Amino acid sequence: MRLTRPSRRTTAVAAVVALGFAVGLADGGQPAAATGSPDPVAAATAPPAVEEAQPTLPPEGVALPTPSSDVHVTVDALGMDLPVLPLTPRNGTINPPTLTAAYWIQPYGDPVGAAEQADNTLYLAAHSTGTGEYGFDPLMESDGGGSTLAAGNVIEVSTPQGTVDYTVERTQRYAKGELPGVTEVWESSPGRLVLITCFQRGSGRASTENLVVFAES
Repeated sequence: MRLTRPSRRTTAVAAVVALGFAVGLADGGQPAAATGSPDPVAAATAPPAVEEAQPTLPPEGVALPTPSSDVHVTVDALGMDLPVLPLTPRNGTINPPTLTAAYWIQPYGDPVGAAEQADNTLYLAAHSTGTGEYGFDPLMESDGGGSTLAAGNVIEVSTPQGTVDYTVERTQRYAKGELPGVTEVWESSPGRLVLITCFQRGSGRASTENLVVFAES
């Protein structure tokens, strides 16, 4: 999974986590005042072509290690509990190093101990593989029929300071070339949680869409 980040231009965040693929982004970004920290990537980059970059699965019967973190994202309704670690773009690229954790994208919203402490949208990204075993696989039906989450489901993000409950408002699928320009995804909204992963269509078919989950505290 790779994500290429551009320089700032508008108040909308133009960033896409395209798990399993490298995807270019429209030019855009949040002003420093909205994020509270400077952009780690100063130079704009031209959108690259989409290319295969599927995560490597372990041999059958071999379990991947799970990173340790005191921050977790949990969906009790799905039996999902993942450690959450910070991820700062390097050279304009976000590349989560494991299949067994979710990552919050810096320098946007951080996990907080209480909803009123939020100062931006919290973006959590993780791989999906279509196997049902890794990352955000639980967020979608194994046969590719749709998302397993529905309005009213609760997503918990826990930290040593406390736990914030986010209620799912809706899920949406966007074509991989469409997501960079979708303002509703990238707007700064304190108290909002956005989950992003590749939508797996089942039967080993290539992913052509991103699944986005919108939730509010």
